[in-house]
Amino acid sequence: MEHFPIVLGLCRSAMQNPNPALRSHVERLVRALEKEKNEEQVAALRKLLKSAEAMQEISPSRVVLSRASLRGETITPSVTAPVDRETGDPLAELVLPGQQVAEQPLFSDALNSGIADLLEEWRHVDDLRAAGVRPAWATMLFGAPGTGKTMLAHHIATQLGLPLVIARLDGLISSFLGTTARNISSLFAFANRYRCVLLLDEFDAVAKLRDDPHELGEIKRVVNTLLQCIDSRSEVGFTIAITNHESLLDPAVWRRFDIRIEIPRPNAEARNAMLRRHFDPQEIDDSKIRLMAWITEGGSGSDIGKLSDFLRRQRAIKKGDFNFLQTLRSFVQMSAHEGQSTNRVAIWEEDEVLARMLATDRMIPFSQEQLAALFGCTQPTISRWLKKDK
Repeated sequence: MEHFPIVLGLCRSAMQNPNPALRSHVERLVRALEKEKNEEQVAALRKLLKSAEAMQEISPSRVVLSRASLRGETITPSVTAPVDRETGDPLAELVLPGQQVAEQPLFSDALNSGIADLLEEWRHVDDLRAAGVRPAWATMLFGAPGTGKTMLAHHIATQLGLPLVIARLDGLISSFLGTTARNISSLFAFANRYRCVLLLDEFDAVAKLRDDPHELGEIKRVVNTLLQCIDSRSEVGFTIAITNHESLLDPAVWRRFDIRIEIPRPNAEARNAMLRRHFDPQEIDDSKIRLMAWITEGGSGSDIGKLSDFLRRQRAIKKGDFNFLQTLRSFVQMSAHEGQSTNRVAIWEEDEVLARMLATDRMIPFSQEQLAALFGCTQPTISRWLKKDK
């Protein structure tokens, strides 16, 4: 289809608030593209439909935040972000509601419950104020890279129906004396003027330990400015800080955040769900999904996304010559990293050895039927392989 990226973008925006009629029209478009054999376009639309369905199942009803809850002006498309006076570079990126689809990250049930409680609390700011209770305006998200912290921040802003003011704090640092502190003050002054969620990414770039002997006096003054700005915003609006290096943060910074959420690496159940979000059942069967979840043990959501993209690229290139297991092994070879999990290393074992490992795995055990489908052989063959280990 000509101009398909534009059509896909329109569908993404519309599916933020899906309804049966809209879904029906998108499904009609999928069927039409199937007749034209536009496989990539069909896959993109099916993924969009699946994501919308997953969000509807997992998410509670969309949070409607009372505008009386927040002071300040509305950010419109004509509003521009503050800039660094020395360089003219913007200090933040403005993301308005509806500008992008913010899928809810797939976490454990316990973490999803905690996030739902946070949204519920932020929805009832008026009730808290009426009861004389101070809302918990500030939230810290920390954990390993690629675990979904930024995606969660976008999801929260989407659920609240508020613009997101995104500032990478490492981008606020300047070599000019006093400019970094001024940039931080300008950023918070802007965020405090408008109704928004302020997202402070790469938070550890500025909020470092003030007693670090390797840091100069300037960074200590910057941290003091940051603390003062967070305190002033604690009565105004929502703030989310993100860091991959929580051990570097000054203890005084931690105390400024009423809510501190560690985002862990996904467990087996979450990895399985993430992979099912990436693929349609017609593309990849259950045994292959389980194997991908098995080899990504200890990985992040970002790692799973890279694996999914690699498989799609290889299948598009090799077509009928595509071999799933060999492609998986190639991915492990080409995405090596320090401290690889035992499962990633084991993918290179001979089929018989690998089958025995999968059959006895405690976290993701495989049935003989699943192993037969995975290795392209009969169940009696799998049974013979497994008996060799006894």
